[in-house]
Amino acid sequence: MTMKIEENRLRLPTYSSYEQRSRLYDEFDKYPNASLILLMGDSGYGKTTFVSNYIREKNLPTVWIQLAGTERYVHMFLSYLKVGICKLKNEEYPIETVLPKNTELELEEIASLLSRQSTPMYIVLDDYQSVDASPEIGFLLTTLINRASSMVKFIVISRVRPSLSMTKLKMEQKYMELSTADLAFTFEETKEFYNTTHKLALEDHELQLIHKTTEGWIASYQLILGVIGKMNHQERSLFWSTFPKVQDIYDYLSTEVIQSQPDDIKLFLYRTSLLPELDPIVIDELLGIQKSGEILNHLLNHHLFIYRDGLGILRYHRLFRQFLYQNYKGLVTIELINREHLKLAAIYEGRFQLINAFAHYTVGKDYINATKVMGMIGNRYNPVESMLLLDGWLDEISPDESFASNTLFLIRCIPLSAFNELTVLFEKSISVLQKEKSELWLCNLQHRLATIYLVRGDIQTAKDLFHKSLASSERFHNHTTNALNLTLLAEIYRYLGNYSKAMAYVRESLFISDKYRIRHTQIQALDTMATIYLDDKNTEEASLYIHQALELAQQFDKASLFFVYTTMGRLFRIKEDFAKSQDWGTKAVAIAESYRAEFDIGWSAHELGKSYLENGQLEKAEHFLEKASHASSLFTLYHCEVGMTQLELYKKRGDGKRAAKKQAELLKFLKEHNYDWMFNQIEETDNKEEEKLPRLVIRTLGCFKLFFNDEQLIIKRSSSLRLLQYFITNRNKQIERDIILDAVFPEGSFETVHNQFHVAVSVLRKVLEPNLTSGTRSRFIKRSGNHYLFCTEEIDLDIERFTFLTSVQDNHDSEDTIHNLQQAISLFQGDYFEEYPYELFLEAERERLRTLYIKTSRRLADFYYAQKEYNTCFEYFEGILKKDPDHEQSYLDYLELLLIQKCTLKASSIASQMIQHFEREMGIDVEESVTTLFVKYDHPASLQRIGN
Repeated sequence: MTMKIEENRLRLPTYSSYEQRSRLYDEFDKYPNASLILLMGDSGYGKTTFVSNYIREKNLPTVWIQLAGTERYVHMFLSYLKVGICKLKNEEYPIETVLPKNTELELEEIASLLSRQSTPMYIVLDDYQSVDASPEIGFLLTTLINRASSMVKFIVISRVRPSLSMTKLKMEQKYMELSTADLAFTFEETKEFYNTTHKLALEDHELQLIHKTTEGWIASYQLILGVIGKMNHQERSLFWSTFPKVQDIYDYLSTEVIQSQPDDIKLFLYRTSLLPELDPIVIDELLGIQKSGEILNHLLNHHLFIYRDGLGILRYHRLFRQFLYQNYKGLVTIELINREHLKLAAIYEGRFQLINAFAHYTVGKDYINATKVMGMIGNRYNPVESMLLLDGWLDEISPDESFASNTLFLIRCIPLSAFNELTVLFEKSISVLQKEKSELWLCNLQHRLATIYLVRGDIQTAKDLFHKSLASSERFHNHTTNALNLTLLAEIYRYLGNYSKAMAYVRESLFISDKYRIRHTQIQALDTMATIYLDDKNTEEASLYIHQALELAQQFDKASLFFVYTTMGRLFRIKEDFAKSQDWGTKAVAIAESYRAEFDIGWSAHELGKSYLENGQLEKAEHFLEKASHASSLFTLYHCEVGMTQLELYKKRGDGKRAAKKQAELLKFLKEHNYDWMFNQIEETDNKEEEKLPRLVIRTLGCFKLFFNDEQLIIKRSSSLRLLQYFITNRNKQIERDIILDAVFPEGSFETVHNQFHVAVSVLRKVLEPNLTSGTRSRFIKRSGNHYLFCTEEIDLDIERFTFLTSVQDNHDSEDTIHNLQQAISLFQGDYFEEYPYELFLEAERERLRTLYIKTSRRLADFYYAQKEYNTCFEYFEGILKKDPDHEQSYLDYLELLLIQKCTLKASSIASQMIQHFEREMGIDVEESVTTLFVKYDHPASLQRIGN
């Protein structure tokens, strides 16, 4: 049976409006002896248009065949080829197809004809992917190419790499290839297309946005042209704010690409749109499959907008990934997408790909794990290089994520050591972008650098950069960056005392945030507005806005909670409700410490310190202000504000010497950093030193240290040191002299021991109280007849604070209780007088404190396990085992929790450690107990690793 030839499929396509591709013409002309030219790439890259234009421009004698599925049969393929050749030679041709039985005869006839061709002939096979599945066609085409004369050139246009043997042709330099990357428009061609051919006069930043986002995908250029062709400048600015969400482009991709894919491939495409790098091992673990490599190869071979970059890493084309991500968002909830990000973060963390893990934790809104990973990054890599990589990586991870939305969180995570170097690198990048007139990217980078300057305390530079970024963000309708610029400018004007301007800016930010429902900027604007009202002591208005911020932060942005909690603490402090103020402040500090971010710790600890200060709790105030001062050491403005509060503390205490010293430091600091507006906050302090009793500080947990008026003291006489150790151990008790002698001076004659004792007491008093004129006036070592008492009432003694914090607790794990327990653990730097392990009179107190430490650590471990903060729980267990490695039940409890959470590698390690300690060092058999646990939680395979 024969069929009629469809002659319209043998016509050269009509000339397109695309301009001449002179760059590609030159490529073609470089290979005058090529027998086979392959154009291979994704849909919409202008393969057919380019070849047809080239043929028309050069007026080349061409046989053009638009292939379809029917040509996968050899007789059909030969029929169209024969007719095409006859038409080119103006010879008569059959109107019906070749009969299948005559295939070999027709092939020989055409091959013979092509071998005798003495004038140039081009044979173009368009849409070759429609016949590539047929091995017979591949063999036929290879035969024709090999037998054709040098005058014949075959041009194959295909979306997939043809199954043809090209080795011989490559060796003979008779083969050339143009890929998607070659076909894509360059920036100069983009400019020529829009501004020369279509006379739109687009600005460089608009052209760069198109080129970078589309990666030179030609089909999108026509679709974009159809949208912006008649727009004015203002209308285009609005269009760029939502680019590349162009419905015509998405419709094209849906029709030309997605609809033809089976459901399993569609789902694969959607779910993997979360990944900027397509690693088959990671994808297998994410999707729970074992064939990702096979699917990726299928996508690559069929040119479904996927490519290998210069490092061999597979990626989706940027615009295609954006399209997939938007489609995926329409199919599932944002909560599911966040869970996918967190699953990926855990996968990457397990593979020690920490940059990827941090980015996915951040986009998935798990800020605690993000900061934990950032700590690992800081210890592992050069901080500046890792921050620059992260800066771009966050924007790559989530195609829908605003550039600015994670700026403040990212900068709060920056290791302090990286600030100066990172600032220099950002400034260089800005200089390059200014020369290139890349205003859209310049706007974003200016915002990011301005935030760094603000956090560092360079207010004027930050203000200038925010204003520049604001001008561009308004122009490009970049609403998120616009709102953040306005809020942070409001903060700056608040610092400068210009409250009317600050309020105007923050109100504008809140209007934009409310209108476009940008939750992140809403929270920040509400918090800033509340802060401005609190500066004016308007607690009623402030309460309204901070409670709105709290509600939004709890739902949408938990990384903002520590800011909101801190402001809430300030609200209640101004209302003089110190219990609530300290409750909110403690929450803020706890969050900051869980993030391990110095900026956060300094910010929150400062406010909590102020609350204790105003409530007259000076010891606690000093503790948190010292913490804030240390944490804010490189954030100059905030460090200065902490210093102001410390100055107030010293004045309240009547400590004129420290107040004068702090005031002098602050005045010098304000001048150095041009903080002119802060001078009036410092009241002149009389430099005359007020009478103040000296302060004695003794640290006994870990390394023994002794301080008098902030200067470290050394006790050179060993007998005096032993006497002090005994006094501290038996503090605040009346002890008979003979009992002291037996304990501290067990050897020697009665007279010798008495002399040693009196000399030791005398030396000790002189060390502890250098200005003491008489032993009877000692504040610390008091004597009554033959009894001595070591009084600690005026001593800052760590074991007393440790004992107090661990004993005055409730039974319900309130936030105050947990905070106190954490403070106690932080005090325990080691065993009681750990450098002196052989003094018998220290042993009972040492054991008591060690037991209290273990008991407290276990309570905290249980608390954090109940809160599902497993890593923190496990850290406390590690501390317990380090302090008490002989406690079998602690090992077993820890193992059980690890196995419940499926931390099998860690469980195996702990089990090995336990077995080695108990069996090999103590001769106690624990293997049966360990095995029972592993079997109970279905991890028998892990047992094989134990002990190896």
